[in-house]
Amino acid sequence: MNEKTNPFGFNALVQDLGLEARCPSERPLFFLLPPAQAVGPLRGVGVLGRPLGSPERYAGASGFFVWEEDPALEAFCLKEGLGLVLLPPWVRPEALRLEVQKRLLARNEAWSLAGLLEVLPRLMDRPFLELLYHATGLSLARLAPWGEVLAFAGTPPPEHPKAPGAGKGYLALEAGEGILVAYGPEERLEAARGILELSARLLRLKDLERALERMQEESLGGMALEAVLLGEAEPERLRAFGIEETVEWVLALLEPPPVPGQHRLAEARRREATLELRRRAGGYLDRLGIPYLLGTRGNRVVALWQVHSEHKEAAALLKALPEGSRLGYSLVHTGFGLQEAYREALIALKAARPKEAVSFAGLDPVAYFLLQQTPEDLKALADRFLPLSDKFLKTLEAYLEAPSLEEAAARLHIHPNTLRYRLARIEKLMGPLKAPEAMARLYLALRARALLQG
Repeated sequence: MNEKTNPFGFNALVQDLGLEARCPSERPLFFLLPPAQAVGPLRGVGVLGRPLGSPERYAGASGFFVWEEDPALEAFCLKEGLGLVLLPPWVRPEALRLEVQKRLLARNEAWSLAGLLEVLPRLMDRPFLELLYHATGLSLARLAPWGEVLAFAGTPPPEHPKAPGAGKGYLALEAGEGILVAYGPEERLEAARGILELSARLLRLKDLERALERMQEESLGGMALEAVLLGEAEPERLRAFGIEETVEWVLALLEPPPVPGQHRLAEARRREATLELRRRAGGYLDRLGIPYLLGTRGNRVVALWQVHSEHKEAAALLKALPEGSRLGYSLVHTGFGLQEAYREALIALKAARPKEAVSFAGLDPVAYFLLQQTPEDLKALADRFLPLSDKFLKTLEAYLEAPSLEEAAARLHIHPNTLRYRLARIEKLMGPLKAPEAMARLYLALRARALLQG
């Protein structure tokens, strides 16, 4: 094979990169590998770095890319007809491999697929998509479970699909913690489906590897957090995990959707739901790139993280969790008052309904008072001061919420006189509704009932 039949010769590619070959070579070059990975048949392999020991086993390779002068290696390349390039010190290995792969893909050489598969798993999200963009010609975006665009290449639209699937002008594939979306004409999407699905699988594997690494890292932090919450360790121990006295942090309690039943299968599903909750919370907090700790208490996950915008981050964290989860979080703290923050988060969690993130700071005084009572106390309060049937309860709630009696009657689809009759019946059971003490009792009882139902 020569330069006329092989446009990817060592010399041509080196010149295209703006480099100069110390030892020219006409050998084909399809992808770059570090010396430790250059095993087996070496035809088409560019070796990125100086090999340890004798270079004899690289006699079938295309050539070497090195950063330091090496007379012995240069003599070997001249003897065997291999290429040799002396790289400037500022050239990073991964950047060079990416640039080589882009040029190979731009020339549509089938052999470049081998290099693509070798390079893709090593890249972060943005260069991964850039290389895939060069391979397919399709605009791409990688989306997090909470809707954030983690990376993009090309010119994707401002709005993106929320779930995997195909639609007009796009193909969305599950890709680990989020989805990979490609945009373009239908025929081009179909032609690239194979490499897109392979890329989505690579992303899933990368996320799985990262999740396993993260779980190992989080286990020590989780044990430290649990020990501090139980009073079995000094709070200063958290400094080892980046939580300093001067750093602002927030503590949240996360709860997965309820799993009904008391049998073994239900218990197993509850454990799985808690593990998935923790995995997704870790994925989101890891993406923030800030110090954080995760622990598990029963079926709840405790999350503590260095905060920048607590309301925005808590809302985004909730989006990253399984559908139907809920979240309560503390005030912003400095220092090591973890027990106080845990109590705040627990009170806020009691006020949260499914799909809600509730801040302790956002609770009104009545909710703060009621949420410190036991469920039994709340039930007793509701039963004592709301001795009404369901029909009368709905009537009373509509009357209190509407701006006028006529509007309340319209909401209930009854005549105003019928509403007046019902209100008279209610007053016989509860006393005059306009009396301040009666309204106070009524308000507390209605809030207690709402909290029990939530």
